[in-house]
Amino acid sequence: MLFLLLFAQTVSAQIAPGMQQSAAQTATITGTVERSDGMPVAGADVRLNGSGARLTTVSDAHGMFSFISVPYGTYHIDVTAKNLGTASRDAIVLKGDITLAIQYTVQTVGGLKTIAQVATRSSGAQINVTSASIASVMPSEYAFKGNPLWRELLEQVPGVTVGGGQYGGGTVNVVIPDSPFQPIILSINGALPYETSTTFDGMPLSNYTFSSTPGNGVDLSSLPMALFETADVVRGPGANAPSIVDSVGGAFVLHAPGAVEKDSFEASVSNDPYGGYFSNMKAMFRRGKLSGTVVYDFNNSPGPLGSGPFFGGVTFPATINGNDIASGGQLQYVSNPIYGQCYCIIQTTLVGSGGYQSTAWSQHNGGFGLSYQVAPTITAQVFYAGSQATAAQAGGIDTFLFTPNSSYTGPLAPGSYPGRSVYSTTIPILESGSLLEEKVTAYLGRGVLRLAALQNYTYSTQLYPYAPPSNVQLYGTGAYCTNLTCTTTTPFVFTGQTATVTFSSFTYFFSGRSTNDDLLGSYEMQIGSKSNLGVSFVKSANSATCFYNEAGISGGTPYSFGGGLPVVTETTNEFRVHAGTQLSNALSLDSSYYFARGAYHVPDPNNPNQWVDSIFPYSAPRLGLTWRMTRDTVLRAAAGGGFALPPLLNLVGANGPPVCSPTSCTVSLTNINLQPEKSFGFDIGTDMRLRHDTALSADVYRTDLYGQLFQSVNFIGVDPTFHLPTYAQEYLNLAHSRFEGVNISLRHDVPRGMYWDAGLGLTRGYIVSVPAGFYDQAGTTCNFATGGGCQNTYAIPNQNFNGEYQSTVPYANGSATFGYRWAAKKYVDIQATYQGNNNAYFQPAFIEFDAHAGYPLTKSFALIATLRNITGIHDQNYQFSTVNPNLIAPSIAGREFPLYPIPYGPRTLIVTASFKY
Repeated sequence: MLFLLLFAQTVSAQIAPGMQQSAAQTATITGTVERSDGMPVAGADVRLNGSGARLTTVSDAHGMFSFISVPYGTYHIDVTAKNLGTASRDAIVLKGDITLAIQYTVQTVGGLKTIAQVATRSSGAQINVTSASIASVMPSEYAFKGNPLWRELLEQVPGVTVGGGQYGGGTVNVVIPDSPFQPIILSINGALPYETSTTFDGMPLSNYTFSSTPGNGVDLSSLPMALFETADVVRGPGANAPSIVDSVGGAFVLHAPGAVEKDSFEASVSNDPYGGYFSNMKAMFRRGKLSGTVVYDFNNSPGPLGSGPFFGGVTFPATINGNDIASGGQLQYVSNPIYGQCYCIIQTTLVGSGGYQSTAWSQHNGGFGLSYQVAPTITAQVFYAGSQATAAQAGGIDTFLFTPNSSYTGPLAPGSYPGRSVYSTTIPILESGSLLEEKVTAYLGRGVLRLAALQNYTYSTQLYPYAPPSNVQLYGTGAYCTNLTCTTTTPFVFTGQTATVTFSSFTYFFSGRSTNDDLLGSYEMQIGSKSNLGVSFVKSANSATCFYNEAGISGGTPYSFGGGLPVVTETTNEFRVHAGTQLSNALSLDSSYYFARGAYHVPDPNNPNQWVDSIFPYSAPRLGLTWRMTRDTVLRAAAGGGFALPPLLNLVGANGPPVCSPTSCTVSLTNINLQPEKSFGFDIGTDMRLRHDTALSADVYRTDLYGQLFQSVNFIGVDPTFHLPTYAQEYLNLAHSRFEGVNISLRHDVPRGMYWDAGLGLTRGYIVSVPAGFYDQAGTTCNFATGGGCQNTYAIPNQNFNGEYQSTVPYANGSATFGYRWAAKKYVDIQATYQGNNNAYFQPAFIEFDAHAGYPLTKSFALIATLRNITGIHDQNYQFSTVNPNLIAPSIAGREFPLYPIPYGPRTLIVTASFKY
């Protein structure tokens, strides 16, 4: 963990698989000092020393003391009381909140005086004692129970939406559920992906994968879950957040594995929903001053349709049986700057069978964390995580809408059909990533110095090759061209006859790369027994390049974007000053001040041979207050600023000629004058231990956002060539927007007996005010009474809005678990995950049910079973529907979209064999 000494508070009570409440990687040590007659001992000096911290405090008038936000590790404690002497204890292994009892017994046995005993007792259901609203997850444990995706784990956190990297959670591609190409990109407390930070040991992460776009959230799909013991979801303006850049809604904080105390080995193997398997292996070791964790996992699957002939769409046919065709019988002649002049906006009404496809994939993940104690006060660490995923086709199944005209009377019913395009029998894809960190931790004086460097790299490529002539069975209607320009046609009807189909000379190639380099330095020190002070500096540089080549449709010319290094670069520098103090035995204050500087290096959209550099300074405070009313009740509040840079993809493009349809033209403009978004938010909450084994956490929050990005569509006149109305589409900054909501969770956990939990998050977002002239069209003042001269009328204040679309209702998500535990590894439960309207899966509100069971056969070997998607929700998988889609909440309803991404795989029994030694 990196300079997160006072950032988060851990708990370890597991409710749902892989879930725990409050922050991880740090814990609270509380205790009492008392005499044998029960009288408290005030003014005792208490010293804590160990692998993660050196802290001192003094017991209060009630004999109580506490150390908060102590990093996981092994510690030694000394307690010295006047006239009573010193008590100590070694090898206190901290992996969650603990309570110590120091009792001075003052009794003589055999002439020797035993002056004190130090004992550890359970602190019960864990509660968060920091000012931030934090939930923790345990990815490694979740992975070893047969779960290959971060998505199912993170969906259980109230206030968190998991989707794709585009607006509303859409993805760049259709993807198969549970495949390594399904994007795992977070949105916290209603904020969009680019407004949600992901950090690793306090350093910002950025990547660019097959299903994400540059600068628009971090896709977790390339990170091995089994390597991360814990990770924290910080919702709202946590006062001790490692960064406020891209942290409007909150932050997802990943931690490198720490030092290991003893050797262990763990392995698991599970089936996957499509007949493949998913395996994990983890070895932990200690050899003197060197310790480490090594992880490897492998996911191999045939996919839902396996390999072989399939039923699918006949896309871009050039000839059928030697005849030129006009697919669908509708001629739509356009001038397109990419393809040239061609028939390229055509509704396909032909489907065929006989083409070959593969839906298989494989993914290798691995990594290690090494720790070496160079000296008693100096530790060096190295962390690496790598992945590679390959598929013969692009991770998903296309859906084809078969709608022949009335002349068709064949056996194939109109409707939606899954499959690959016949023209493209092979679509290979490769996605890889690597994350490397080097870190040194040194104890200097009363403080901790940390120096770290991070290199994060991702690469994606895919190829749609030219398709050779194919013999396929055809169904549907269309028309042959009977002259050179297709101005006259002859209709045709196919009802299953085999025909020879040739395709236009079409080749598509895409590759994308991203590089993310960070440097960090921090120093934190203890001041007296109740205060601390820290400073940190983080420098982050992100670059993204892509090459896109699409050529040959009906004589079109190649088009490329990017094509070489460098392309686009984003850099941020952030300096933070942090101070914390215990104002009284019950009240503590944390404060941070951030000085940030963001910069872009992007091509000029009006002159691609020139580059533009923009610099954006920003500074803001964050404050947090924690009032521990009793040992079992904590009130907390946090408030402060945030800063979100526009996604790089929104800053790259060419302001070229319009693209026209038969009715209108559109020109996409790149606005390099976009300003970063600035926010101020607050969160007020409580954590309460209702009983020894039951705890409640609740928060209300509001975030005011200034300069939110908005995709504007403006009428700019009539195109002089095609004499059609022309609209400009570009991103602008709004004036004032707002997110607000509630997160609540209640959990009950016991070693044996009934256990349960429930959580709900409710988010609303809306525009407060818009810039002057926002609704005026082409210099004409908008008349709201008549609608004349108006544009952007779908962006209405006080209605749910996410920067692009609206919705009539807020977004809600939640989860609940109810189960029975006979022993630590012997249990059965059922879990429900709720996705409300405006969810990230383009679906009306739904509930997905899973059941879990565990049974130990020996002390080291256990079987774990998961019945996933019990009700088969969305098990139809591949269909077009008019649904209530939601991008990331809040959003819009009532548009026709395919299922992007397909949220859940089929109903499946996953059986996992787990071995741990």
